[in-house]
Amino acid sequence: MNRYPFWSYLNISAIDAPLISVSWYLYFVQKSAESSFNFNYCLILGLSVWLGYMADRLFDIRFTKEAHFASLRHQFCKKFESALWIFWAIVLTVTVFFSLSYLNSDKIFVGFALVLFILLYNLLNQYFSQGKFPKEVLVSILFTYGTLFFLEGPLEINNFIHFFLICFLNCLIISNKDKQVDKLMGVRSWAHTFSHRSICVVMSLSCIYYLITFKGVMNPFFTTCLASTILHSVSHRITADKFRVTTETLYTLIPLMALIWP
Repeated sequence: MNRYPFWSYLNISAIDAPLISVSWYLYFVQKSAESSFNFNYCLILGLSVWLGYMADRLFDIRFTKEAHFASLRHQFCKKFESALWIFWAIVLTVTVFFSLSYLNSDKIFVGFALVLFILLYNLLNQYFSQGKFPKEVLVSILFTYGTLFFLEGPLEINNFIHFFLICFLNCLIISNKDKQVDKLMGVRSWAHTFSHRSICVVMSLSCIYYLITFKGVMNPFFTTCLASTILHSVSHRITADKFRVTTETLYTLIPLMALIWP
């Protein structure tokens, strides 16, 4: 039986992405004058994000030869593919039930449209996987809107821009680190055109943007961006799987820490 490192389980099981989404949702709720904490929203959000990320991985392994699985997450999905599809269907059923029970008609309609966009993204991602498909941009848009979707009131464009950028930077540095993994799987991405140095420049400029916008360092956007910039600068010393886990951990913990900042 294959054993996976203890630090990898949240990532290979795709639980890290829901944790990130819920963490940032909690941060935005605290900063919102119209929204309040809603456990049912957290549950629906977490389950929905897991469904999207796990489906993406299951589609990846369906269209890729097993010998080309270089990442732990794809090896894990291939080994337990049948069980994961069954569990995915169960989680989907539970998510639909909770959505119909606790979301109003407007959110149900928009949520259904969002699901269709996610399905379209997965199809396009598989079809154009060998071209320079801008998956990092699309994933960031979907992840951002999906997280902010559960806030009450109209969508604030500033929140969308700030969160989209921080999500895109996450995708950008992970995609850069995963170049070899993607190459083995026959996947090419628009983000692969960025060099390590050019990403450092983009990350540094983003830090300055957040610093000026929020007029200080005590905000999760600047802190997350700065920590990610430092991590990216030393990424050559870290394996791809450990880099991904470390990045996702930062993206989960920093917004939670911001909940208790003065």
